[in-house]
Amino acid sequence: MKLQTTLFSLVLMFSVNAQEWISDSECKSESAKIINQAISHLVNIEQSVAVGMAKAVMISDKKCECAKLVLAAAASGNQDFGSRKAKLSEVNVSKLSLEEKAWYDLLVATTTEEDDWTSTYDKALADFPNSPLINWLSTSTEDWSTYSNFATNFPANAASAYNMLAYAHAYGEIGDGPDYDAAFASLDKLEKLHNGPNSLDSRAEIAAMKGDYEMALDYQLKAFDYATSSSPYQYNLPVYWRKVNESDVSNGLIEAQKNMQNAILEGNVEDFSKYISDDFDLVTGDSNLGDFYNFSTDNIAQDQNYTWNSFDLRDFKTHFSPDMRTAILTFYASGSYTFTDSSEEVAYSTRASSVWIATDQGWKCAHANWAPYKTGTGIPN
Repeated sequence: MKLQTTLFSLVLMFSVNAQEWISDSECKSESAKIINQAISHLVNIEQSVAVGMAKAVMISDKKCECAKLVLAAAASGNQDFGSRKAKLSEVNVSKLSLEEKAWYDLLVATTTEEDDWTSTYDKALADFPNSPLINWLSTSTEDWSTYSNFATNFPANAASAYNMLAYAHAYGEIGDGPDYDAAFASLDKLEKLHNGPNSLDSRAEIAAMKGDYEMALDYQLKAFDYATSSSPYQYNLPVYWRKVNESDVSNGLIEAQKNMQNAILEGNVEDFSKYISDDFDLVTGDSNLGDFYNFSTDNIAQDQNYTWNSFDLRDFKTHFSPDMRTAILTFYASGSYTFTDSSEEVAYSTRASSVWIATDQGWKCAHANWAPYKTGTGIPN
């Protein structure tokens, strides 16, 4: 009983207003409250919280079969790798209420190759026309009005609908074009009904769509702070940080390119190694227009029949991918080298580009391409 009381207290911490998704449950009274809150997290795309709550209920109330439905709903229904079908096989169907059984049947319908979802859903809706959960399962981005209709018909359960409507406003699916004020207003309504990290993540994503990366970073940090360990909200954090600090990131990459090139010229294997990855090769095309090859520390130690007199990089431009995880540097190089045997000095002039990838170990160079600039000369063959 002490454990059950503790679990119920945790639910109160997560909940702003209790949302009842299933009114007829065979679970114990307090377990049913936790399960309803778990479903709130589930439909608000906070599956990890929902799974945690459902598993906690299974410890305190071993007869609550609806907890297994939450676990199955959070799992993948993909036939190739999903586990929903296996989880549903563990449900004691005879212990489900009629409303829970309707949800069970709908979950089963998602795991079969037969096209029986529509008929299964029509029966569930006919049997439980006032069930928020059954009605929620008919909402779809193919018809954004399904979310506004759901919010009107089930205002106490409308948090997840407001989240989708926020994106509809941001994408311009409602009205004449993107309306970010309306999008944030929808999230305001969401947060009056449900307390969870997804609304913060949505605010961050919509702020990024608007181009306000400082706001995006602020809200993404708040979402990440909700539960930092293995957080699904960590992925976009470096994206928004790099957007906010794009100039500094660009300058850092330019400095890295210069340092890597100096390390190559000086034969400094240790410094050069800082800028390449163990997980992928550095593919290079030299300015002698020979074949592409993998450049590694072994190439630095190769003997050359010429000596550099000068080598300067200039006129850098940085081009980032939309997710800020890949950068392309374009630049020019000039200088001269002298052949060892003949003492002939050659003026060197090339244009170049390099590709850098953001990794957990920092930015690493994946590709470099050098070519003579107009009438310029590259390195010897």
